[in-house]
Parts: sequence; C-alpha cells; structure tokens
Amino acid sequence: MTYKPILIIILLTLLIGCKTQRNVYPFKQVNLYPISENGLWGYANEEGQLIIPFQFENVTFFTGDRASVKQDGKYGFINDKGEYLIKPKYDSIGYFNLNEAIVTKKGKRITIDRYGKKLNEGIVIGYCGTGIEYASKPNDIFDKVGNKWILNTKGFENQRRFDPTAEYEISDFTFDDVIPFSSKSVIVIKNNKFDIFVHYNSIGLKGIWADEIVPNFENKQEGNSLIQAQYAKFRIGGKWGLISNLGHVELEPEFYEIEQAPGRFYFVEYKPKHWGTMTLTKRYFKQ
Repeated sequence: MTYKPILIIILLTLLIGCKTQRNVYPFKQVNLYPISENGLWGYANEEGQLIIPFQFENVTFFTGDRASVKQDGKYGFINDKGEYLIKPKYDSIGYFNLNEAIVTKKGKRITIDRYGKKLNEGIVIGYCGTGIEYASKPNDIFDKVGNKWILNTKGFENQRRFDPTAEYEISDFTFDDVIPFSSKSVIVIKNNKFDIFVHYNSIGLKGIWADEIVPNFENKQEGNSLIQAQYAKFRIGGKWGLISNLGHVELEPEFYEIEQAPGRFYFVEYKPKHWGTMTLTKRYFKQ
C-alpha cells in the first residue's frame, strides 16, 4: 500500500483503554473514519459520506476530538471540520492520547499537550498483558521429513477417528510448508495453494485452498514464540478477504487489498486507488 496511514504507529491501547494518563477530559469522540482516493486521505461519516475532503498525505483515526494528519511532509492536528488545531510542523507523530502527544521535530523527541506546548515529562503508558496466547509451533503437530511436513502419528490417528468414513491417507496431510497462525491452527501449503489446518479438537483441513493466506498481516514475536493471530487475509485470484484462525470466512474475497488498522477496524482497497475504513459488520465508504 503506497499511502499507508500512520495508524500503525499508534498503540492499540488508545482505543481500548488500559493506560496511565495525567488527566482525563470529557472530550467528545468524533465519529469520522479515514478514506482515501488516488493517494490522498480525508474522512467519511458513518454513512460513508465524505466530510473532510481528500487533501492529506497520511491520517490517523480521531482520538477524542482530534486527529493527526500529514501535509507537505509535516504532521499536525485537525478538528472534525478539517481545521488545524496545530499546524503541520512535526517530523513524526509517535503516539497521542486525549491530552498529550509524543512528536519529533528536528531530530528531537518531545511530548506536547493538546495546544502544542512542550511538556517536561513523557507520557507514561501501562499495558494490560493478560490473556496472551501463542501460535502453535509446526514441529509440535508435524514431522519434518526431507522437504515435506507430515502430520504426526497422533494427529493422523485423531483425524481418522474424527471422520472414519473419509478413508484418509497420510498423503492427505503431507504439505510443502507450514506457517504458524494461532494456538489452535496453522496455515499449510501444498502445490502452491494455502489452507488452514485446525488441530484443535482434530477439526482438520478447512478446504479453503486459497492462492495466499497471510496471518494477521504481521505476527508479533515475543521471545522464541509468535503471539497468535486472530485473523488472516486470504487471496483468491486477485481479490482479498478475511478469515478467522478457525477457518471461518469473515469477509468474502472482494477487495484489492486489506490492511489491519487499530482495534476492530480494517482498511480496504475497494476499487483501485480507493481506500475505506470498515469493521467486520459495517463499511464507512460508498462503492
């Protein structure tokens, strides 16, 4: 994605809480959503109507009553009318919450308040590191024999027991490669096709056989393990959809590209050089 929004540099804790702030103010939440056309970004409302015209090089979601945007190579902050609260003058925006932001200017990293005034102390961020699950390791499920991955004996026996009428052969569970996905599943590749193998409850292959499956867009490493992904984008032909780690199709493959945004949001290229924001159940753009 050539004009990828700077949302990826904002921590997810902005949207779900779980952080320490100096003060909390009752600012209204602006319900406008990033939308792009031919490389420039603006904002649409919940009905998909363009509210702030396409004019920015990069944007973020609104946090409270402001969002950060990039114009002429510099970053600033706007309100819900697209008017600048702080004119573009920063080299980057690394993090901001309702009250403060971490920015860089002339190579220096500083913390500012909502009016652009420099603060002496940085933002203190706390995390809720609960409920982390790790992706299964292929070697725990498959045996590597030469250049092939073969379902181990226990797994194969479970598959035959789970569906005794299928008359499985070990070749049915022999793959060219295996990619970690979640604690309950892995992505398998065979003859340049991708599928999801759910080892949880011996569910087995889902029969997707897509041209490509990319888990969570970027699994995060922690120590020697990958944190599990909840979803993956999958491609059939030239279009992308979204699938869960248990093999449930959440979005049919109808988009030219999908990128993950903070929280429950996704960016989708719904037609060439046109990007919109959506969740699994609602679209904030008009096709």
